[in-house]
Amino acid sequence: MRVVFVIVLLFIAGGTAKSQNVESFGFFAGFNFPVTIDDGLQKDPRYFGQFTIRATPIGFSYGIDRVGYGYLFTPSYLQIGQKYLIKNSIGGEIGLRDIQMDFFSLPIALKLHINDLSFFRLSAVAALNINYLVNARETISHSVSKVKYPNGVSIPTDPGYIVAYDGVFVPQVNELEYVSADKFNALQLFAGVGLHSDFDISDNWSINFDGRVNFGIVDSRKSDYLDKLKNPSGPVDFVNKPGAPDLYGQRRDIYLTVNFGLSYIISSKAKFKTKKTTIGSRGGNNTPKPRNKKPKK
Repeated sequence: MRVVFVIVLLFIAGGTAKSQNVESFGFFAGFNFPVTIDDGLQKDPRYFGQFTIRATPIGFSYGIDRVGYGYLFTPSYLQIGQKYLIKNSIGGEIGLRDIQMDFFSLPIALKLHINDLSFFRLSAVAALNINYLVNARETISHSVSKVKYPNGVSIPTDPGYIVAYDGVFVPQVNELEYVSADKFNALQLFAGVGLHSDFDISDNWSINFDGRVNFGIVDSRKSDYLDKLKNPSGPVDFVNKPGAPDLYGQRRDIYLTVNFGLSYIISSKAKFKTKKTTIGSRGGNNTPKPRNKKPKK
């Protein structure tokens, strides 16, 4: 590990004096692989995490690169949140729980160049993402079946839910809103690490690739909703005690972003001042002074 660290430092230090400062403006789009780590859902026998892909429909970038390092601002509209399969009491798949969060995201990133070629820059990236929630909800869709509700989770009192000795018969529902947007925090913070590359295809245009893993710093849900899960006081559960909408547990959202973009670049080389010299300054103090006398005839 130390060897790798030393190699990275050597690459960073290897930028030559001929390298340029590069300022770029552009746009990008891509997709995300979200993972919702929820301790409560992991303890619930009804739910099983599913591989999920979400979109980053549009984003804009502004970057400044200097020798060895740079800064990158990439505001975007992005979608995260994992889908969970719903299984019945005998393990059959009967539906889906869909966690959806749409953000206006403003990542502020520091780039450390792994190489500093004039036409290609590969950088390690560390970022802080300030994400403003645009919309969020959790929906449930499932067919008619018998489901095992864990103790502590309220059984809905709507028509079609029938308690049996070994489970609960549930009706068919389609995208039923289970958790509304007002249960989520409006402002969320993520920390991101990854790689970013800039490939200059001409003097003014660059193709960009950016891949990052982003980690949620706090629970995405509001504290009063978490208190409601922690201290059940709603409709009764399977053993006739007050229940909550879900089992209590901390939640962290993680998402891998993969983005592709195109940027317009402005390169500015260091400017050198031309130093003017006089006859007296060329040879130092020993330079003979010009004669004032007229030559003899």
